[in-house]
Amino acid sequence: MKLSPNDIQKEIERVRSNKYSQFIKKVRLKNVRGFADEFVEFKTPVTALVGTNGGGKSTILGAAALAYTNIRPGQFFPKAFVGDESMSVWSIEIELVEKTLSVDKTINRTAKFAQSKWRRDDFPKRHVEYVEIQRTVPAGEMTRFRKFLAGKVDDFEIIPLGASTIKYATAVLDKNIENYRIVKNKKNSDVRMYTGSTTDKVGYSQFHFGAGEASVIETIDRIESSPDNALILIEEVENGLHPVAVRLLVQYLQNAAKRKKLQVIFTTHSQEAVNELPPEAVWAAINKRTWNGKLSIESLRAITGEIQNSRAVYVEDEFVKEWVENAFGRYGGGLAETTVVFAAGGYPNLVKVSQFHNENPLLKIPSVALVDGDIYDPEDGPELPDHAYFLGEGYPEAIVFDYIFQNRAEIISLIRQRCFLSQFTEQRILEALQSTRNSACDCHVVFTELSQRLDFVSAVYIRAGMIDLFNEKNPGFWAGVIDFVNEKMGE
Repeated sequence: MKLSPNDIQKEIERVRSNKYSQFIKKVRLKNVRGFADEFVEFKTPVTALVGTNGGGKSTILGAAALAYTNIRPGQFFPKAFVGDESMSVWSIEIELVEKTLSVDKTINRTAKFAQSKWRRDDFPKRHVEYVEIQRTVPAGEMTRFRKFLAGKVDDFEIIPLGASTIKYATAVLDKNIENYRIVKNKKNSDVRMYTGSTTDKVGYSQFHFGAGEASVIETIDRIESSPDNALILIEEVENGLHPVAVRLLVQYLQNAAKRKKLQVIFTTHSQEAVNELPPEAVWAAINKRTWNGKLSIESLRAITGEIQNSRAVYVEDEFVKEWVENAFGRYGGGLAETTVVFAAGGYPNLVKVSQFHNENPLLKIPSVALVDGDIYDPEDGPELPDHAYFLGEGYPEAIVFDYIFQNRAEIISLIRQRCFLSQFTEQRILEALQSTRNSACDCHVVFTELSQRLDFVSAVYIRAGMIDLFNEKNPGFWAGVIDFVNEKMGE
């Protein structure tokens, strides 16, 4: 079910090359619910919208829904007779791939709320499946299930779940649901509920489902029942689910998007959901501003002041976070105890996040950004601002691995010890290092590749051990970083 890194990159390239018959490429919000002028660019088939409560995630989700005329604007943006006067200046600009209207180019449309009515001139149609947050409310508390408390059995039919729904819901729930059924009204198929079965084939209705069980089955069934090229919108994808199920559900969404050429957009507060996606697929909404990149939930909390400490350092990803934390602990002279390091996404996102942090009058703790060479090139890129520091040329993973490889003969006993590889001979480890180098793999997965060549021992231990070795042997690499952090944020 899980896509390979290569498959994910192919899907990103499909979006970049506009290989869809219908696709939302970009949404810009002007004066909408506190968004002055912000945009979200959809670079992947599956996009996560993360952020603080009230930050604007659902607003972005609703703006995407407005791209197609078969969605009623009032479903996402109702207007009260008092208090919503600002809607008269709302504007949502949308860039679309719409092959029926333009084969070679994207098209642009603008939705405006003028004269107490939404105006969407010449907007296209598309199947949109909106999976509401109410899916996790117990069936007994929802009015749409009241028809199943009393009624005539002859008015309903019982049908099996589709094969694909059974396959993927079973995978996510880790529970066989082949004996589950759908009960629906013969005259109105929208009136439906699910029935379950125990391992002893004792049946029960959705009134007795767990919230997570009902949510997964309904969500997957609705997606699998949707036509190809549909737009799928999901509120709080993690609601009612165990963290393992959240990861599996996001893997399923990526799989479904590939199979059915879907575009999926979901909101979430779950780090488990974010971790399953590439950085391009994650957009954060913070205080009505948007940021692209794999911001961790902890970094969002820091930006908004929910995490208090004396200093904050923003880096690009989890590898650099571990790298920097190790260096602070080794050379910082107490810096590690007073500083929290947050993964805030690639350049230039982490620079903007740090700037936003420092300009926020509600935050009293300073921050800096440590930019690595994964994206930023000091020769071609703009000069970094005063609150940012360049860590060094090249990819961070490559810097560490290359040092270890180049000095492998001298430090092999330390590699064996620090990376918890005592079950292997030094010769076996040296051969695995050489084989990994020969494979010329993506540097971002180099530790995983080495793990595979050593009988799948923990890549986490290998990475941590090599980071520790690199930092121990290269104090000069970190001297400038430590001085910069202390200078900008006070010793």
